[in-house]
Amino acid sequence: MLHLLTGSDVVKAKTRAQKLAVGHEVVRFGEGGEPFANVGGYLSAHGLFAPKVALMLDRPLADEDGKILVLENAKSLKDAEALVIVIEPVLDAATKKKVVPHAEVETFELKEKSTEPAPNVFALTDAFATGDRKGAWILYRELIESGAAPEEIHGALIWQARALVLATKTKSAEESGLKPFVYSKAKRAGARLGESGAEEISRELVHLVHRSRLGAGDLEDLLEAFLLKKS
Repeated sequence: MLHLLTGSDVVKAKTRAQKLAVGHEVVRFGEGGEPFANVGGYLSAHGLFAPKVALMLDRPLADEDGKILVLENAKSLKDAEALVIVIEPVLDAATKKKVVPHAEVETFELKEKSTEPAPNVFALTDAFATGDRKGAWILYRELIESGAAPEEIHGALIWQARALVLATKTKSAEESGLKPFVYSKAKRAGARLGESGAEEISRELVHLVHRSRLGAGDLEDLLEAFLLKKS
């Protein structure tokens, strides 16, 4: 079964994705997860901890491999033994033509704009990178209370941690593959941690998901404890 969740309200779309995946072992692809190129190996997979597997593809159209996967293999995704959930806020013409006919489509649109700006997950990742423990924790609680999914925040932190690791291992933005502005910020923050410190943070963030799945605690609580300890 292929589910396509679209629209401007990404938080609601991700909440719906989590409900669809209840009872499944979830494998995530995209930011904070496995590369989209690995999806094919899971289409007939059975879970280790649950009888069924759900593949959650976060914004695959923004990635070249993800785009090819979704546009050229929509029917295969629909017929797969695994449950395939695609989260894509905006659908282009090609997606509407090639994917929508094979998918169960649900749309989640923001009904009205808040008069106050929503907490920015990138402000959290910046505070985290620079070691502003109190600021990172405050922003984390604001994001959670505004409806952000812990998985989304975790993905952003994973991305930041990987940027820190790359910045500590390379001498230029071109060598790292990061955009110059991202690289310069990560380079400054990485100098505080060093290569080993950046790698340790990256490993711990990856392990948080495994600990959550093994029943060590909710991801929301594990992330909060991690931020208070490491940011």
